[in-house]
Amino acid sequence: MPPARTELLAADLSQTPQVNALLTDLGLGCLTPTGVVSYPGRNKNWAGATSGGHQVFVKQLDGRNGQERLARAVAYERTRAVHGSELVLSPRCLGWDESARLMVFELLPDATSGSDCADRDDGFGPDWCDRAGRMTAATHHLPTDQPEQVEPTTSFLPLTHLEALPLHTFAQASRAELEAWALLQHDHEITDALNRLDSLSARVPRRPSHTDLRLDQFLIRGGQLYLTDWEEFRRADPARDIGSFVGEWLHRAVLAAVPQDTATRLTPGGAMARMTAEIERVRPRIQAFWQGYRAASAGFHPVPDTPPPHDRQPEAGLAARAAAFAGWHLYDRLLAGASQSARLGAFSRAAAGIGRNIVLRADHFTAAIGLEGTS
Repeated sequence: MPPARTELLAADLSQTPQVNALLTDLGLGCLTPTGVVSYPGRNKNWAGATSGGHQVFVKQLDGRNGQERLARAVAYERTRAVHGSELVLSPRCLGWDESARLMVFELLPDATSGSDCADRDDGFGPDWCDRAGRMTAATHHLPTDQPEQVEPTTSFLPLTHLEALPLHTFAQASRAELEAWALLQHDHEITDALNRLDSLSARVPRRPSHTDLRLDQFLIRGGQLYLTDWEEFRRADPARDIGSFVGEWLHRAVLAAVPQDTATRLTPGGAMARMTAEIERVRPRIQAFWQGYRAASAGFHPVPDTPPPHDRQPEAGLAARAAAFAGWHLYDRLLAGASQSARLGAFSRAAAGIGRNIVLRADHFTAAIGLEGTS
């Protein structure tokens, strides 16, 4: 088993007294500075044992949209509390403070993130991917008795950025980010395809979705798989979650194709051959996820008077839309990596080329990337 998650020095608790105030209100005791750690992530967080002997993980949803993210996470917890499926395992939420944007969860000591596990050849293999697919299907079939409490979908990217970046985004972007956006903006075929995907996705039945489904959102502990970080929970095209998971493996395949020896120089054809071979290597994992998803979806029955409708099988076109979202995920990872880089490298451009081909011809790539079968 790979090592547990990386532990960091926790932020000073005295600077956020609302943490212990909330823990006390919940009857859990207090955290003390000694023994408290933090885990990597965009949110400030604290993990450790309280004076009452409870293992807790507390996070504060930072940023100007922290309140909205908290509301979505709370919507998930309320939905799960009423209708939770045994297939959707998440760390137990113990409470929250909306004004302080804090959430408290039961800590899973020694848990391993899915991304860390996937770094090993024998890590996040087909069996785990099958479980992830079933868990994703269960999420998409969560009943929503009051759908207005589950935020409707938003676009998967800022579509206006495909025409021009806002001034503040342009001013703060690295050179590599500007090059990455230029790849998109100057390619009218891909911008048209992404706009069509957004339009098509908005017209299909929307289901409760995670919409930020990455490998690092999964935790493994004691033979169980958990899905965390529900701050983007909303009703959306289920293809978004499927495509994100598939895109994670495609992105890993691209990274694995990069020569470890910096002196190695590859022709464009050689680079593409290495990436194609790595995609074939991860394909069984994608197949397992998709098969698990379809098998679990077939086991759910319609819930009377509960929108959205629950089909026994994924609707027609789901696999092709998921493939297109997987192609977009390669662009999304390109943009994320570019924010930390000075220039776009040859492999980054080649990865964008693979993403482009998949987005433009998604229905032709479903079987090639592991999304075989009806739909």
